[in-house]
Amino acid sequence: MSPIAPITVVSLAVVLTVTLPIPSRADSSDDFAANLGTEMPELLELYDVPGTVIAHIADGDVAWTKAYGLADSSRGIPMSPDMLFEFGSCGKVLTAWATMRLVEEGAIELDAPVNRYLKRWQLESTKFEADEVTVRRLLTHTGGLNMHGYLDYSPRRVNPPDLVRSLESMHLLDGLADTVLEGDLSFGNVEVVQEPGTGYRYSGAGFAILQMLIEDVSGESFDGFVQNEITDPLGATSLRWAWTPELAARAPTPYGEENQPLEYRQLTMHGIGSEIGTVTDFARFVAAAVTGPNGEPPGRGVLRPDTVETMITSWPEARSDEGFEQGLGYGLGRLNGALSLSHGGANTGWMALFIIDTARREGFVVASASNRAEPLHSTIFDLWIEATYGPGGRSEWSPVPRIGPLSTLLIVIASLLTLILAFGLFRFSRDLRAGRRKWAGRPNWRSWWRALPWALAWLFGWYTVYSSFPLYLPPWYPDLWPTIGSRVLMLTLTAGFGFSLMRAFFPQEEKTVR
Repeated sequence: MSPIAPITVVSLAVVLTVTLPIPSRADSSDDFAANLGTEMPELLELYDVPGTVIAHIADGDVAWTKAYGLADSSRGIPMSPDMLFEFGSCGKVLTAWATMRLVEEGAIELDAPVNRYLKRWQLESTKFEADEVTVRRLLTHTGGLNMHGYLDYSPRRVNPPDLVRSLESMHLLDGLADTVLEGDLSFGNVEVVQEPGTGYRYSGAGFAILQMLIEDVSGESFDGFVQNEITDPLGATSLRWAWTPELAARAPTPYGEENQPLEYRQLTMHGIGSEIGTVTDFARFVAAAVTGPNGEPPGRGVLRPDTVETMITSWPEARSDEGFEQGLGYGLGRLNGALSLSHGGANTGWMALFIIDTARREGFVVASASNRAEPLHSTIFDLWIEATYGPGGRSEWSPVPRIGPLSTLLIVIASLLTLILAFGLFRFSRDLRAGRRKWAGRPNWRSWWRALPWALAWLFGWYTVYSSFPLYLPPWYPDLWPTIGSRVLMLTLTAGFGFSLMRAFFPQEEKTVR
């Protein structure tokens, strides 16, 4: 997950759970399709998103799936409805369904300490009682855990951490993101940083622990358990949790927030949201929470209706003053007085959103291979509201800034280095004019060594960001993606290396001592 993405997911969920006192309409599916057909070309251009896919749910089933724009902007490949996407944190609801399967089987209890079921690792706390972190509290983000989210890894990565190692350590950028989002800088274990049960605190780590619980209790891999017990029985057969060359061949090119093409990166924490599938299949899963078109009960035989009812009941500990409510995995709200279920997701190069009105049994899923897609998805939500309930006024959603926070940081670093270089170049030019530096024909080795730090910094930046070679990096170190800032920094490092070489061939003349 991107270090900036988690806050957008939560804020968008708040937007989607407001009460909208507006009338309903009978022909919403056709109206929604018509609105999209008219406005999507302009919206894709406005928000600088190459393409997107949307599935509409009506009468508790997938009514249609439509694709807009391009899957690869450089090659002009059109987006297709059957392409594969990552849905990010929307998959936390899948993890919740898998957990509730174990509850139904009697293998775990919702209000039991999660530590009771963990075999490979135990949650510890020096400030609060770890046994107060129950399964239910992890599902509702009221366990008081740190670690808002986790970064994903380049496919070039040789040693990505396993689940236990991920829970015991974190990336530098994860720590900085937690500082910005939660005011809590942590670089070690997952910790209980707030008294469990005293309020909502979004934690990706909580769902990573639920992944471990599912594996330790079931004896299966998380991917295999969810596929066998949840997605395949629901007909969502395309869903997988790890990229392969075959899956990547069926997917659009993912783009970063600066519209740069990215790799198919991989989360090691599948339970927090690494699922890959078609938008149609993910919409089938979303629709399974309500009654089907032929009277199929909520849960569709995978979960009991009363279990689904428990999941979509607002949990008092998680209610916020901003109107946000939380069920077990689901974000809850009110649309036209009816209960709505929603969640957003964002991984590096991917964004997704779903919402469903449980009374009308109507909603949509949208997915884009772009980190610039949040305002686009919010506008699509507005279009769906108009089609479903009638005009209610649209919000103005500003495009994502083209230069992101990571780029800004690197540009600041490059600017400081440029100032140092400019001062050095000024002194070098002054010495040349005064005759204190002359062409030596061969490098002065003392000056040559000054070029070495610039060369090493350039090689390190190239290796971690641009190289196609395997990445041998410590587990805590983030392998980064290209940005405008990384290009500026690499140019600055190149200039610094070149300037150091020039100084080596024009050494300063030794002063003669008499």
